[in-house]
Order: sequence, then C-alpha cells, then structure tokens
Amino acid sequence: MTLIYSVILCLFFKARICQLQCVKETLDDTEFSINVTTHIEVEAADCNWIPYEFTFPTNKVTAPYRKIWFKGDPQNTISAEVVDTVESETKGTLTIRDQPQGEYEYGFKLEWGCNQTYIFPKKVQISVSALTETPDVKVPPMTEGQRATLQCTARPLCSDRDNISWNLTNAGGRSLLVNDGIFNSLLGASILVVTPTADDHNTNITCVVNYGHSVVETTVTLDVKFSPKILNSSQCMVEGKLLVCVCISRGNPLAPITWPSLTDFSVTSSSSIQTVNSIITMSAADYHDTSVKCISSNELGRAQVEIPLQNYTENRPNYELDSNHSSNAVLPWIIAGMSLSLNLILLTSLIICIKRCRGKSQQRELGEEMNIYASLNQPDVGQEYSVISPRTRGVSRKGPGVARDTPEI
Repeated sequence: MTLIYSVILCLFFKARICQLQCVKETLDDTEFSINVTTHIEVEAADCNWIPYEFTFPTNKVTAPYRKIWFKGDPQNTISAEVVDTVESETKGTLTIRDQPQGEYEYGFKLEWGCNQTYIFPKKVQISVSALTETPDVKVPPMTEGQRATLQCTARPLCSDRDNISWNLTNAGGRSLLVNDGIFNSLLGASILVVTPTADDHNTNITCVVNYGHSVVETTVTLDVKFSPKILNSSQCMVEGKLLVCVCISRGNPLAPITWPSLTDFSVTSSSSIQTVNSIITMSAADYHDTSVKCISSNELGRAQVEIPLQNYTENRPNYELDSNHSSNAVLPWIIAGMSLSLNLILLTSLIICIKRCRGKSQQRELGEEMNIYASLNQPDVGQEYSVISPRTRGVSRKGPGVARDTPEI
C-alpha cells in the first residue's frame, strides 16, 4: 500500500516539474532580428526565392528548434524546418511557388522547447501580377497540300505546365479546339502537324498553355500559298450594244488576270486581300464567238476558264425588234386611252341631253301654268270671242275664175 502511494506521489511531482518547464518566459525583442526584403513584386506561376538572415539569443532558444514561415495567420504554415544545433546567426531562403494574382503577407517565427514561440514583427509583402511569359509559336512557310509542322514552346515555370492545347479560328469566326498536338520533352514544345488548304489561309491558330493558376497563349495567323482559282461568279453578258465580262480570281500571291484573243476593249481591275476582279467592256457587234477566255496565274500555277455569253444569240435579234416590241407594248395603252375618251364623250353628251330635256319640260310646265293663270283672270267667258260686223248684201269677192256671193247674216 505504501508503495502505491509512493508511485502516485512521484508521478505528481514529475507532472508539476513538466508544467513548470512549459511555462512561457518573457522574451526581449531586441535580442531577435531578421534581415529580409519587406516588399517584393513577382509574376504569377513563377518561382521566387527570397533570402533572409535572422539572429536570436542562444541562451534562451534551445535545440532542436523549428524555423516556420506562415502566410497571413501565424497558424497558416507554408514551410517549416527543424534545426538541431544552435547558432547565433542563421541564413535561409523562402520559396514562393505559383501564387495567383493578388497581394500577400508572409511572416516568420521560431518554436522550441515546451510551447515556446517567438514571432518576428517584420513582415514580407508580396505583390503577384499577371503572368507575362507567353509561349513561342513557330510556323514554317505553308503551301496548299503540303504538310507543315507547327511548334509551340512554353518555358516551365515554378509549377510545371499542366497541358498545351491548340485553338483554330477560321476566317468565318468558327473556333475549333485541337488537342492532338504531340509534346516533345526534348524541345519542351508541343508539335502540331497540318496539311493546309486554300481555305486555311488567314486562319488564326492559338497555342494555349495552362500553368494551373495562370493561363497564357500566343496567336499567329497562317499564311498559306495557293495557286489561283477562278470563281463561279465570273460571267459575260450583252448589255445594250456592249459586251461586258467579269472575271474573278483568288490566289496567294495575287494572281493577275489576262484576256487573250481580245484586241479592242477597255479593262478595269481591282484587288482585295487574295482576290482579283477584272472587267472588260467592248462592242457586242465586234465579237462573234459564244464565249470569252479568262486566264489567271501566279508563281504556283495557272487557271483558265471559258466564260459563256449569256443569251448572246437571242439578244441580238431583240435589238432589231425593239421598236416593234415597244409598239406592241404601247398598243394596249392606246386602245385603253381611246376607250376612255369615247366613254367620256358619251357621258358628257348624256349629261347635256338630260339637262336640255329637263329645261324643255320646265318651260312647258311654266307655259301651262301661265295659261291657266291668264284664264282665271278673265272676267267673262263671252269676251273671249270677237263680234263680226255685218256686211252689205250683194257685195262679192272676185278672184280669178271664182264668183261667190257673200251670204247675209
């Protein structure tokens, strides 16, 4: 029983001794110092090594002790190193890896013994800007139908490249992601093999490099050489008494246009990007073939086409019949005009006749009214007849071969 009490008492005193050893002692700041750059500007995704030196009192810091760098909060440890020997001056290097763009604060502290810590008051401010390191894209001279190798070189930074991809955007704005580039570790580059066509000319191709927190890219425009091609929009047609032909060619380099077998004509030419537009004008009466030849050529080849004259044989007689055609077109309008004039005349005559008839009717009615009015105003009906005076009996009127006695009344 006594032995048991003795063991318990011993353990109690040991615990008390340990507790006394873990009590934090007061430290003097003047005995601790650190020499380090307090403000640093770096780029994202790049590695940065920050050297530093610090001193501490060797009579208070015991080995082993820990050198600790933290970001922001002292509990947010980013690196820690255990040192087994105590020296009055110690050197070291702080490594910053692949930080996103922003502002950061780092601090330094020492830990030793039983719960002993000293945090240095000096802090390191680090400003991380956007990564300006861009990949290098090499594009060889390109010709339609010939294989070409594109190379994108991206320098490995603090964090290695996650991946390299290719993005193609054609002249129409359509984007296509290409992931079949082959990475060559010896060159440190991604290799893309293509066989370009004329449609690939002026295509934008972009090499995209992903570093984790940062993505950088480089874009180049493909310059594809190709022989000329005469477009289907080329045409010849008769306009009045003129023959007008248009020939449009596309090629890189520009492919000039010629008109063989033609002597007396005027020509107008223009060019835009890889397209040449040539227009000739001549008298239709001086040309009797059914097509016109157009030739376009550059250093890579030559193209020619026979451009048919649209409705040339049908249009020539029409020029001679233009007057008849115009007369036939005008005749219905003349007939319509005459019909309209006749209708107007008949309508005018009808209106005049109606007015006249109405006038006569009104006059007749007015006469009758006047007669009735006059009759009503007579005082006696007998006064309407005159009195015949008596003549002498025996008096006669003689006329040639006639003798008549006037009767007595």
